[in-house]
Amino acid sequence: MNIDDIQAFLAVVSNQSLTKAAEILHLSQSAVSHRLKNLEQELDLVLIQRRKGLKTITLTPAGEDFILIAEKWVHLLLETQSLKSRTSLSLSIGAVDSVNTYLLPNIYEQIIHQHPTMRLHIVTQNSTDLYSLVEQRAVDIAFVLHERIINNIEVSPFFAEPMVLIRLALPENISVPSIHPQQLNPSDELYHNWFPAYQLWHNKWWNPLQSTHIQVSNGPMVLPLLRTPGQWAIVPLSIAQATTATNKYTIQKLLDPPPDRICYKVTHKFVKSSTEKALTIFETFASELLTEINYLTKYK
Repeated sequence: MNIDDIQAFLAVVSNQSLTKAAEILHLSQSAVSHRLKNLEQELDLVLIQRRKGLKTITLTPAGEDFILIAEKWVHLLLETQSLKSRTSLSLSIGAVDSVNTYLLPNIYEQIIHQHPTMRLHIVTQNSTDLYSLVEQRAVDIAFVLHERIINNIEVSPFFAEPMVLIRLALPENISVPSIHPQQLNPSDELYHNWFPAYQLWHNKWWNPLQSTHIQVSNGPMVLPLLRTPGQWAIVPLSIAQATTATNKYTIQKLLDPPPDRICYKVTHKFVKSSTEKALTIFETFASELLTEINYLTKYK
């Protein structure tokens, strides 16, 4: 099949008119009609009903069924053609939202600066979906918050960081460098279940059935909601450090704190040869990031 003929068909379908399709494609109406006829002859199908005097087109049942096939065909052809123009270095990276937002951008920035031709595909997903993406080779490397055992998948701890308390940077909060969980009112909390061990620690101090705290499904959502003096939230140190740069929030150390948050690196055991060099570059910058994280965790 000729891609020009298929694109003419899709243009007619999307615009419901031969005339409008011709305008979009910068062709004459007769040229569009000729391309449709070529496609129908090749398929040995009638795709469009031709009726004089009608300004809009009507698809036959075969034409309706062919729409999805045509769209897939064009997509696959364009993907195949794009292989010719791709650089030799490319990497697909997946991570949970908080890691992709507050930690990995430091690595992305350095790669863009020092390897400007390297293509990055960045994906944000939950941990479970990221395991599946690595297993399917849709993602080359992922950063998740729980450990799983899966055939052909390698999992290793990437870093660990303490959980800390953040509040508005008011004098009464800044003057208290550390605080015990018993001193916190659960009705003022902005809560996110960061990981299973954190939830167990949280349940030790506050009854989940009686607390009236606000719960959010996405960790970084606590930041825009933290607006009143009494409110508080417990977040990973990396997020807390990023927020203090605005001078809007202050960090308080927790006495009897929750377990550290562990981020795991996930890769396929059989790395694609086309991504080996890109992975090496990424992991070089990642090791520098780990050095910085280890320095920050001395706050604990």
